[in-house]
Amino acid sequence: MKKKRWPYRIALLVAMVFLGGCGMPPHVVHISSDPSGAMVFHNDKVLGETPLDTTIDQRLGDYNIYTFRVVKENYMPARKAFKEQFHQQTVADVIPSTLHFVLEEREKYAIYITSEPSGAMVTLNSEVIGETPFTYTVREMVGNPRIFNFVAVKEGYRESETVLKEFLPQDNGTVFEFPESLHFDLTK
Repeated sequence: MKKKRWPYRIALLVAMVFLGGCGMPPHVVHISSDPSGAMVFHNDKVLGETPLDTTIDQRLGDYNIYTFRVVKENYMPARKAFKEQFHQQTVADVIPSTLHFVLEEREKYAIYITSEPSGAMVTLNSEVIGETPFTYTVREMVGNPRIFNFVAVKEGYRESETVLKEFLPQDNGTVFEFPESLHFDLTK
């Protein structure tokens, strides 16, 4: 006796139609930034540097969140998130076809560094940054507080050290401020 194969064939045909041509096409998104050259992350996956075109696939399930983050050295990171608000929304309904990020430059703090006598070599965290007198620029950072260990050295004199310890903004509104100047008095 021959088995009936038509239920299997119908199931296969339905699966081929559903998976082959009726699925959601990928959504193309153009991502740019000002300034350009920022690294782009989509849901913590690296996409590349701006400007770029990328395809965003529909995620399974309902009420998905699609996040985009751009980072560039010396600039504050920027983030945009898009959430499906309704059942049956597609990625194309939620994410615009063009995303543009305007990045803010991190604050710069100029510190005028001098010594008595002048001509001392100054290091910051063991890296030479200049000879007194000079101006050194420190950029604002996001993340863990930093320690700045400035050391002035001149032949025939004892080295002099100044340590600055950055701290996170306090509950009472106090924030860390860089000094406008640093002076080293070198002794023999």
